[in-house]
Amino acid sequence: MFSKDLRASVLEVEEMESAPDHAIFFCAGKRLLQKLGFAIMPSFLQRRLRPNSAKSQRLHPTSYLDGLRGVASFIVFMGHYTEENVGWYSEPYGLYEDNAPSSPLQLPFIRVLYSGRPMVHIFFIISGFVLAYKPIQQIHAQQYAGLATTLSSSVFRRAARLFIPSFIAVFISAIAVYTGLAAPTYAFPAISLFSQFKHAWATCVYLMQASWYWDDNQLPSYNPALWTIPIEFAQSMILFVTILGLARCTTNIRLFLLGVISVFCFYSERWAVVEFLGGMAIAEITLIQSGSLQTSPTSSPTLLPKYKLEDELEVLTAPSVVKSRAIQAFWIANLMSGLFMASWTNNHAEEVWGLSFLQAHTPAPYSGQRIWFLFGAFQIVGACTQLKWLQRLFTTPAAQYLGQISYALYLMHNLVLQILEPRVGPILMQYFPKYSFLGRQTFWAVGLLIDIPILIWVSDIYMRTVDTPSVKFARWLENKCLVPKKA
Repeated sequence: MFSKDLRASVLEVEEMESAPDHAIFFCAGKRLLQKLGFAIMPSFLQRRLRPNSAKSQRLHPTSYLDGLRGVASFIVFMGHYTEENVGWYSEPYGLYEDNAPSSPLQLPFIRVLYSGRPMVHIFFIISGFVLAYKPIQQIHAQQYAGLATTLSSSVFRRAARLFIPSFIAVFISAIAVYTGLAAPTYAFPAISLFSQFKHAWATCVYLMQASWYWDDNQLPSYNPALWTIPIEFAQSMILFVTILGLARCTTNIRLFLLGVISVFCFYSERWAVVEFLGGMAIAEITLIQSGSLQTSPTSSPTLLPKYKLEDELEVLTAPSVVKSRAIQAFWIANLMSGLFMASWTNNHAEEVWGLSFLQAHTPAPYSGQRIWFLFGAFQIVGACTQLKWLQRLFTTPAAQYLGQISYALYLMHNLVLQILEPRVGPILMQYFPKYSFLGRQTFWAVGLLIDIPILIWVSDIYMRTVDTPSVKFARWLENKCLVPKKA
C-alpha cells in the first residue's frame, strides 16, 4: 500500500515538472480550493468522505448527558427563533390567538420543542453532574492526592474553557454589527472598528465581573445568551469548594450536608447553586447505584462495561418484576411532570390548567416560572439517569453530534438569527403571511428548514476552530505553568 502511494506521488511530481507553468498554477489552486472546501464541511460529512481518517467516538457511561445537553442547546435556538418569528406560539393554547386558531405546537409537552428557558436549568444540573463525576470516584477510592490534582486542574482551566470561546463570539458579533451584516438588536454600530472593539472588550470585562454579581439580570451586549456564562463559572467554583470541603466525609454524611447546603441556598434564592450541587448529588447516587465505585485506597476507580440491551432481559422473579415496573413508572411520572413544567408559557400562565395551580403555590421567596423550571429540570435529568430506554435516545448519532457542537451552537445561534432573520423573514412573509393558521405554520417550518442547516454548519466550524482549540490551549497552558516533577 505504501509503495503504491509513493509511486503515485512520484508520478504526480513528474507530471507537474513536465507541465507548463500555467497548468502547475492551476493544479495548485485547484488543490487549495479542494482542501479549503473539505475544511469548511461539517465534521460529519468529512467523516463520511474519509472514514479511515476519522476517530471512532466511544460511548462512556454518561454519554447520554452529552446528548441531552446537545438537544437542550438546540431547543434554546428553537425557542429564540420561535419567539422572534412567531410570537403567538409563546402564548397558551386557545388564548390570544390574534384572529388565527392556535397551533398544536402550543399544546403542553409538544411546546417543549421550543421552550428554551427551562433548558438553561438542565445545562446547570448537567454541569454539576459532569464536573463532580470524576472527583466523586476519587473520593470513594480515597485517592485524595489525585482529587487535589483533579480539582486544581479544573479550577485552573475553567475560566479559559468558558470565557475564551465566549469572548471570540463577542468580537465576531461586533464585526458583524459594525459591517451591517447583523441586525443591531443588542449593540449598535460604532463610528470606527476600534471603537466597536473597545465596546466589545467592555462586554467581555462585564462577563468576567458578572461572575460575582448575584442579582444582576442584565443581558450582555452582542449576544444576550451569554448571561449564563458568568453563572456557570461562579457556580463551578462553588461546586469545587464544596467537593473539597466534603471530600473526607462518609457518603451518608456528605449527601446529608449537601442536602442541608442546598436547602439553605434554595431559601436564600440562590437557585443556580442548588442546580450545580444537585447535579453533584445525582452523580454520586448514580455512581453508587451502578456499583462502579471502588473503596480501596490503592485501586483506581473503574466504570461499568458498556451497557447492552441483553442486560435488561435477565429472568426476574415476580416480586422483582413488580418492584422494577413500579420504579420505572415512578421515573416515567417524573419525566412527564418535568416535561409539563418545561411547557410553561412565557405569559398568562395563570390562565392555563395546571400551571395556574403551580404558580399560585410557588414557594417563597420565588415568583413565576423559574423555580418550577428548576424542579422540572431535576425530574428530567433524574429520569435520564434511571431510564435506560431514555438514555438510548440521547446516545443516538444525531444526539451525540449535537452534544459535540452544543457549546458552539449555544454561542453562535443568536448571531445566525441576527444575520438571517432580517433577510429571510421579509421574503417568507411574501409567500407565507403570518396572519392565518396555515401561514404561521408554514412560515415557522420553512424558516427552520433554511436556518437549521446554516446554524449546524456555522456551529461545526466554530467548534473545530475555536471551541476545541480553547480546550487544548487551556490544557497546554496548565502544563506550562505546572511545577516540574522532581526526578
